[in-house]
Amino acid sequence: MLRDKLFAYHQWASQEILSHTEGLGDAVFTREEDSSFASIKETVRHVITVEKLWLLRMTGIEKPAAEQFHVDTAAEAKQAFMLLHAEMELYFSSLTEDQWQEVMRFTNLRGNSFEETREEMLFTFINHASYHRGQIVSLLRQFGEEGTVLDYIYFPKENR
Repeated sequence: MLRDKLFAYHQWASQEILSHTEGLGDAVFTREEDSSFASIKETVRHVITVEKLWLLRMTGIEKPAAEQFHVDTAAEAKQAFMLLHAEMELYFSSLTEDQWQEVMRFTNLRGNSFEETREEMLFTFINHASYHRGQIVSLLRQFGEEGTVLDYIYFPKENR
């Protein structure tokens, strides 16, 4: 199924960017720059916090609280994402097709009300994370480091 492939890609890309960053050292992970977020660490903290919010919304919690994750190093971030993604996989595997298409109501952190299917929520947070992975690659280049290629086309090639 397409959503299974996209989630698998999302898991791969999340680990790839963190593994790449981990190889550059924690000084790069925590280095501050003038950007949307102060550092790669803060960008990653934002992404994982938002992903957990989406999972909670998908389970029917209309206005979940934002959980703070301990991601002070790239290694800690990799572990936190692995655990969250395993929780997501378990939940996703329990859903029927009708449940994926069920419209869920939720309120975002700004107080705006929305209605989306679980499938749309999945696409939303995968797209959100892709956007921020691009920001991380831009930060790496600003730091004089080499980026990494995370386009979907490389995922199936490396995971056959």
